[in-house]
Amino acid sequence: MFRKLTRVVRPLLDLSERRALVAANDPGTDPGIVLTGARHLARMRNFRSAAALLDGIDTDGLDLLDECFVGVTLLSGQEGLRADQLLAPHLGSLADRDLTPAHRVRLAEWIQLSGLPAAEKVAALRTLRTSEGGSRAPGATLRDLRFREFRLRTAAFEKIDVRDFFAGGDEDPLRWKDNLRYVHDLVTHGHADTARALVERQLSEHGLRDRAVAEAALRFDSGALVPDLDAVPAEHRGMPGVLALAHDLRGQSPAHQDFYEACLEATTSRFDAMDVHTRDSLLRVLTVKDLLPELDALVPTLRGVPETMLGARCGRGLIAMERGEHRDAADLLHSVLVEDPTYTVAATGLRLVYARLDGDRTVIDLRNEIGYGSASAGRAGIRRGDRDQGTTLMLTGQYLKAWSVRRTAPPWRILERDLGARFLNAAPLPEDPGSSLFLITDDGVGDEIRGAQHLGELATRYRVTATCDPRLRTLLERSFPTIEFVDVARRIRGHLNPVYDGRYSDFILASHLPAHCDPYVEAADHVTYGQNLTFNRFAGVLPRRDTGAYLVPDPARAVPRAEGRLKVGLVWKSHFSGGTRRMMYIGLEQLTPLLDVDGVEFWSIQHATDDREKASLEEHGIRQIQDVDLFDDLEGLAAHVASMDLVIGISTVPMELAAAVGTPTWLLGFSPENYLYRTGGGVTSVDQLSRNSTIIAPPWIDFTAPYQECVDLVLAECRTRLERLARSARHG
Repeated sequence: MFRKLTRVVRPLLDLSERRALVAANDPGTDPGIVLTGARHLARMRNFRSAAALLDGIDTDGLDLLDECFVGVTLLSGQEGLRADQLLAPHLGSLADRDLTPAHRVRLAEWIQLSGLPAAEKVAALRTLRTSEGGSRAPGATLRDLRFREFRLRTAAFEKIDVRDFFAGGDEDPLRWKDNLRYVHDLVTHGHADTARALVERQLSEHGLRDRAVAEAALRFDSGALVPDLDAVPAEHRGMPGVLALAHDLRGQSPAHQDFYEACLEATTSRFDAMDVHTRDSLLRVLTVKDLLPELDALVPTLRGVPETMLGARCGRGLIAMERGEHRDAADLLHSVLVEDPTYTVAATGLRLVYARLDGDRTVIDLRNEIGYGSASAGRAGIRRGDRDQGTTLMLTGQYLKAWSVRRTAPPWRILERDLGARFLNAAPLPEDPGSSLFLITDDGVGDEIRGAQHLGELATRYRVTATCDPRLRTLLERSFPTIEFVDVARRIRGHLNPVYDGRYSDFILASHLPAHCDPYVEAADHVTYGQNLTFNRFAGVLPRRDTGAYLVPDPARAVPRAEGRLKVGLVWKSHFSGGTRRMMYIGLEQLTPLLDVDGVEFWSIQHATDDREKASLEEHGIRQIQDVDLFDDLEGLAAHVASMDLVIGISTVPMELAAAVGTPTWLLGFSPENYLYRTGGGVTSVDQLSRNSTIIAPPWIDFTAPYQECVDLVLAECRTRLERLARSARHG
């Protein structure tokens, strides 16, 4: 046992826990000592090490609470089969056993996470709740069991009413603070008024001094119920969870920005005084919210930091990734994900790092070894439709499979349940001339623009109605006059718990398909979504054209072309450019190798430029579009990019819009995501997703090289091509 401890456990900061682990050197160690160490590891989310520590422990003599802890820990690691074997003897006696409330709740957690079929889990939870002993349990216990059943049935895509579980026969469910866990689901299902009443009731009874209530109020409708942020108690501002909320709210107003900065200062300033668990929680928040400079200041090195502190290891791994230290990043992020398979930001970073290393290893390989911890009932294996799978398939040019696995996404599973054969889910479009088809546009605005290349063909086969971003509607109506377009505003990133009028258990579907779309869905012979058009393109059902405009700008807003010079647009970042997305974008200053090419007039089509970028544009003589909101006025932007001879940059809305109106675009392939995603894994320079688009990168580009070296190589190739194009234009 001691060898196992020394292998899986590094120095811990809590002296009593360290002594407990050292005591396990004795082969006859009391299981309670081993449980102490395992609890510490599990609390630090070192689930694999905790499960290894529990390997071989005799559970027969354990209290049921301890046995439940063992089972849940095994499920959270990669020991799901053993956990289920330990659970099995308990299932047959649930109705007859005299269980305390704590026993019922912990046993319910074990059952919920287990690998049992969903129906068996629900039946077991109902037995815990409705048996003679369960019916006498305290209300808090019954509400916990009811909520777990709700979660299970929602995950199984059953059509249920959240209000039945929220109320559960209680005449006044608003009085219970623990019912705050329903707020998100109430909102998503279209019961925002009930959710608001619940939060307001808890505010009136407990006020902001109760942190759970304060967090619920801040989260609801982006903090609308907390107009005075100064009223949030100072002690809450030093908690990692409140910092995470403040970060998401910071763009709402200057007051929210001030609140965020106060929370950041409060948490980071007391880092040294925090216990090891709170420190790790803070570091995890910093990794998830892309606050790596702040993490770097707190943990500049891993020297002296316990390996059990995964937030530190993940943060240092992400910093190494940004610095181009790919091997170090891979080792750190791998070590984190093996311990805690649910640490999503580590998986995202590792996926990017593997694409920049020699070798064929991918995150799919790792998931096939470790699974997703408790999210996969402790079983190994890639989860179909997971982002790890989809993006890895894209990098290797397996487009058809990459789009096929999207059928497992919750929004489409729900519509499959509700609409049956009428819903086309990653399925070939039917040969049914003249029938009606309702198209749900999904993903981002850039994806919607790119997907519109198929609308012309679609309109020749069906009577089409399609949802659209309101900013695109007039442009789409002009381009496809036989299609009826229905405005559906985009879900705003960073807007917490937005209020929907939806009726669905999935918030993405609730945002894509608000109530005013219901009559169109009911009337349609067929219903599908935008990404299914891309699936049909790669399946050969829809034709693919490499060139040709498909969106028609407003002729009344036509912009003159340049005379005697090439008019070239530049775009270098997305509106959302934080986190790992930065590795796919560049800075304006990195485009300077292009700016002195003779015979070229450069224009910025970049939205959301800051003061520094505006000054640089003026310094380099790059012209800026005046009197057009490049974010909201997409008709104005379309007119401008249609007047250009070429657009150079990265994949974002202005780039996709330029390609859609027929302007040639050069997408800079300095990253695996920009290059391999679009070139079938590197087999062609013709963009496989967008029309009128060429991926610029020499075919020998090596993504194991540092980021800047790749950028320099691609910009040199781009300059050579631009000089050639400019000479051709002068002599043409």
